[in-house]
Amino acid sequence: MTQEFPRTATVRGIELGRARPEIIVPLVGEDEEAVLAQAQAAAASPARLVEWRLDRFRPDLRGAEAHREAALATLIPLRGRLGADRGLLVTFRTPAEGGQRPIEDRDLGRLLEALVTAHRAGAQSPVDLMDIETARSPEVVERVIGTAHGHGVVVVGSFHDMAGTPEVDAMVEMLRGQRRLGADVPKIAVTPHDGHDVLRLLSASLTVEADRVGPHIAISMGALGAVSRVAGEAFGSAATFATVGEASAPGQLAAQDVARMLELLRP
Repeated sequence: MTQEFPRTATVRGIELGRARPEIIVPLVGEDEEAVLAQAQAAAASPARLVEWRLDRFRPDLRGAEAHREAALATLIPLRGRLGADRGLLVTFRTPAEGGQRPIEDRDLGRLLEALVTAHRAGAQSPVDLMDIETARSPEVVERVIGTAHGHGVVVVGSFHDMAGTPEVDAMVEMLRGQRRLGADVPKIAVTPHDGHDVLRLLSASLTVEADRVGPHIAISMGALGAVSRVAGEAFGSAATFATVGEASAPGQLAAQDVARMLELLRP
């Protein structure tokens, strides 16, 4: 008998992988006041998911422990500002991944685990989704994914190529490999140099979508790849990243514009 797999990942009633791609907007504030102000703006946008970019938070704090404690102190006020209907994704990107701050694998694991477990016993985690770059230490990746799943947190397993676009087969294998590691939502973001690169990314996304084993996210970055941010439903990608204010990656468009285009381009 053929095994059935869930095709969606659900947080706060939001199903990633069903119908129109979800819009995710980043919070890139450098301190609590800025993060909360951006969260309030995000809550008034069409986006139902919000990404807190921890590598952009408190650049004045150089030590991993001090940074972690500051993030924990901001987490609960942030959760309150977003309200009950919006999902919170926590993400840390290093410079090699398009981010702003380096971090050791061990410290990254401690940060993510502290955030997803920052709640009373029996209560829902304030974090709904957690991003982990799957090229990190296998031991750290395995432990963080296990902790997240143990607290009901959806895992986004990600890969970023800031220099180019791999071949189709390589991107397909990356996405499938992330799912084998335990990611609920595999994610790949690549850099195109011409239209053929964008087409390769879209082809890889379609191939993985045909597996019908769950949602994934596939993005071609920069202005050249902007079509991948608004045509995800036709090519199998479950979410797209847009802005309410400052962008967190090249090629992000305004959330209001993306929402309108997603409806106009619905297949």
